[in-house]
Amino acid sequence: MSASLDNLVYLSSGDWEAYVLPAFGANVIRLACQGREILRTPPDLAALAATPVVYGLPILLPPNRTADGRFAFDGRTWQLPLNEPARSNHLHGLVCSAAFTVTQRRPDQLVCELENGGSLFPFPFRLTCRIRLTPNGLEHELTVVNTGSGPMPLVVGCHTNFREPPKLAVPIGLRWETDARYLPTGRLLDLDSREQAYRDGFTPDGERISGFFTAASLSAEIGSFVYRVSPPFDQWILYNGDGQQGFVSIEPQVGPVNSLNRPGSYPILEPGGQATLSSQIQCRQKPCPNMEEPYVST
Repeated sequence: MSASLDNLVYLSSGDWEAYVLPAFGANVIRLACQGREILRTPPDLAALAATPVVYGLPILLPPNRTADGRFAFDGRTWQLPLNEPARSNHLHGLVCSAAFTVTQRRPDQLVCELENGGSLFPFPFRLTCRIRLTPNGLEHELTVVNTGSGPMPLVVGCHTNFREPPKLAVPIGLRWETDARYLPTGRLLDLDSREQAYRDGFTPDGERISGFFTAASLSAEIGSFVYRVSPPFDQWILYNGDGQQGFVSIEPQVGPVNSLNRPGSYPILEPGGQATLSSQIQCRQKPCPNMEEPYVST
């Protein structure tokens, strides 16, 4: 990682260490245990700026795609920017590259805040991100507060990018059928044999992985580590580009892809209301073992 990155915060606790970039989405751009890299770390700021959602642990609000960037809510029609113009979609929101303000810092913990008046998402909110390392691993907590005068759709996700592990098991339930624009058609399908392997445990080994799924449960196994998330996360999105870049994205999100166009598929925050979503990355065994099988290097 280039040392030229500004506002980079180092955290450590026991065998765990992390780097966080508050000025760029409060992204945990590096996480390691006993020197073993867990997340996909950008080689430099240019790479992160070019494709911010495929490095570290970016926060998405709203997550994934919104058809035509348009949706109806609370008696109005709202328009988001079309930042995936080839498919006429809004993709992944603007929070992932927004500047957060550090409000608390300790050697093992960082708290950052983002105030949105409407420029990032057309509903005012305050997003607090608490990142804490313990001897057991990473704790990542997001609290969204509706600071506006009307209701707000709660549509949040994390595009968590792991280095490709030797084995992977994600508790997916049903698959969303998608169209040519990578939008769900509304049909839920049973898992095919390969997707059942994603659920039960498989070796990625450069295989291309992509799909939108309901969550059967909220704890995934990533090699020697476990990734746990809390309600109201209820979906898992899997992605690894072309399969040859040495990473896999395990993305928890609230509501299905294009949920803003599926009323009833997401929670609503009333004025002054808040919601907290948390996740942990920990070793599957305690204490963390020194594992011999290496991650695929990027």
